[in-house]
Amino acid sequence: MVTSTASRLGALRRQPRDLDDFYAISDLDTARRIGGLLWIFGAVIIAVLLPVAPPDHQGAATTGWAIGGGVVAVCLIAALPLLVAPRTVTPNALLSMGYASLALIALLQWAAGTHSPYAELFIISVIYVSAVHPPRRVVLFMLAVAAFLVLPFAYDGWSAEYAAQALAHVLLWTTLSVIAAIFAGEVRVQRMELLEGEQEASALARRDPLTGLGNRRAFDEALERVVAGARRADRPLSLVIADIERFKSVNDEHGHLEGDRCLRAVAGAIAASVRPSDDAFRWGGDEFAVLLPSTDHDQAHTVIERIAEAVEHDVTAPGDEPLRLRYGVAEIEVGMDAGALVAAADADLLEAKDAERLPAQ
Repeated sequence: MVTSTASRLGALRRQPRDLDDFYAISDLDTARRIGGLLWIFGAVIIAVLLPVAPPDHQGAATTGWAIGGGVVAVCLIAALPLLVAPRTVTPNALLSMGYASLALIALLQWAAGTHSPYAELFIISVIYVSAVHPPRRVVLFMLAVAAFLVLPFAYDGWSAEYAAQALAHVLLWTTLSVIAAIFAGEVRVQRMELLEGEQEASALARRDPLTGLGNRRAFDEALERVVAGARRADRPLSLVIADIERFKSVNDEHGHLEGDRCLRAVAGAIAASVRPSDDAFRWGGDEFAVLLPSTDHDQAHTVIERIAEAVEHDVTAPGDEPLRLRYGVAEIEVGMDAGALVAAADADLLEAKDAERLPAQ
């Protein structure tokens, strides 16, 4: 039991402190719809109570009944956006509606008298706000509840009986508020962990396990994104596709473990040499791709030449022979899509391979 309680309190502390992050891991759509239903339930409860607890305490029955009918109407109107267009209601608006509910209940209590049953409706707002909003906002809300509870002393005078009743309500509702916040916090943290797990799984699905670079899937997604961005901004974009010279001989003569070591070392040299704005990927086998946003053809050659120098300087094959990159470069042109850009870079790489073989012919 102690472990379970400690775990739940720990979950409460693990909730994000930033308001945007807190609400980002909350199921606000469900919270809004539940809020809409609670406004309707509140309207029904008040409509049922009005005949048995008429709002005529202040003397003018007509005014009191107008207040009662107006409160019922306001409750029904408040439910509409929460049920019909929930996403238009921001978290701040949702909290403001909680405070508005306190004011409406306090108005009914004033009209019907200190000992009327309307004050019991505060509990609906207390539990709802405690479950939906961050703890520091809940604390302020509970202070507002306490203030509204003691408000009758201002217009009806001191009553020891009501004071005891109000104190009991504050203590009970504070306890229920803490319980609601703890259990909602536990659900919220579980949701956060699930989202983190999904993000991690998504990242792993886009990462090459051998080199740590993005894989072909990540490359395809990034390529579509940067091509669209280059078109919108009317900026240059270049793609480099590179492979390792004579890499097959490393695998054939020294085994795949040495080949894997070389691939990791080349990937590390590439990752360390690209600019912060660039993205490097293992395209497949011993081939790598580098996306160079806001970079024209000549600038791309400068970047890949620097990368190739880093690989040659830092990476050695078995036998202390340096590894070298071959590469093809293409810049996006008018009317060229992502596939055409890849084809152009690949064709340039094939030309580099053909030029390498010419002296041997």
